[in-house]
Amino acid sequence: MGNIDAMYLEEFMVQVLRIVKHPHIDSDLFGFIRLYIAFKEGYTYCKAYNTKFLLAKRYTQIQLNETIENIAKVPFDEKHQALAEFAIKVIYESKQCRQDDFDILYAMGWSQKDVFDAVEHAGAILRNGRILTAYSIKES
Repeated sequence: MGNIDAMYLEEFMVQVLRIVKHPHIDSDLFGFIRLYIAFKEGYTYCKAYNTKFLLAKRYTQIQLNETIENIAKVPFDEKHQALAEFAIKVIYESKQCRQDDFDILYAMGWSQKDVFDAVEHAGAILRNGRILTAYSIKES
């Protein structure tokens, strides 16, 4: 098994802490994006961590299960639902993204930076989860 650079992990945590202080996006939305990706990708630690995190915030297991099945069902307003759905679309179906997708979000009041921040966070979770998964492989 390889060793992960401690600075890499520290930078990852700083990034997560920065994004949850976003001035326009409800910080809990990022937890739901992480939860969705963790279950889709099978990131065991992230599944447990984000489940506990969101349950402690008084979301229900039913709300978590609905979101795990369909990111568009995050328990937020339509504006946040659309942003979450787009962030997931970008990381799993980027070739299907069109200008209309962006225009809809901008018309809802999201800025270019808001959209980028949500997409970047989803992409970082996907990437970092895969790296951490590779480094957590046990000897055969």
